[in-house]
Amino acid sequence: MRYLVLLSIFASSFSFGQTNIFQTWTETGTKFALNKRLSLGADWSNRIGENGFATVFPQLSFKYKVSDWFRPSIDFRYVLKKQLDATYQASGRVNFNTQFNYHKKRLSAGLRFRYQYQFSNLNSQYDSEFDKAFRIKPNIEYDINNSVISPVVSVEFFYDPNYSDLGRRFNEIRYFVGGSLDLNGPHQIQIGYMFNQKINLPAPVNKQILSLSYMYNVKLYKDKKNVKTTSTKNASRDL
Repeated sequence: MRYLVLLSIFASSFSFGQTNIFQTWTETGTKFALNKRLSLGADWSNRIGENGFATVFPQLSFKYKVSDWFRPSIDFRYVLKKQLDATYQASGRVNFNTQFNYHKKRLSAGLRFRYQYQFSNLNSQYDSEFDKAFRIKPNIEYDINNSVISPVVSVEFFYDPNYSDLGRRFNEIRYFVGGSLDLNGPHQIQIGYMFNQKINLPAPVNKQILSLSYMYNVKLYKDKKNVKTTSTKNASRDL
């Protein structure tokens, strides 16, 4: 925990002169393995700021394992975002993802490409977190021997593809450092610190984020061991 505090202090110094806000992001959900290649996920996420729930969204995900190193997926998200008048505006979003994985002994690395499309704007101005965007996210996880915690590090780049005065540029970077708990059985827990930095934009507002995630994994098909649940070691999650 002290490392998260030090990272928060570092991020505050790094973004000196810019506006920073603090939020807590939570995610709870269930993943159903329909067969050895296809899985269905359902989860609920909250983004909580000083004035309560800033954004909430349920999401359905379909993932297909082409091989150990390549897994495409699609997400359907229903977003409720709090407006200045304290009401919530709704919109649908779809994510198209391609995930590339690499494993070498205790080291796991991944690279995700995402195209997201929002059906209606939730902000008066473009926001790459919610509107149409391309995203690139490399990540690394290391399984420490005889440790219940596996450290995770990732960075994600947001690109605005719109033809506008501030478009066609990278305008956001999201850094993450944390750990996954290596638990036996179907439980997957991850905790970490994120720094969401706006770049190449006037009057940027950055976010310091405490991220908490819990997923329950269920296997709906029978294998040779006839087990209904699976281990989630080194499983990646959607941040």
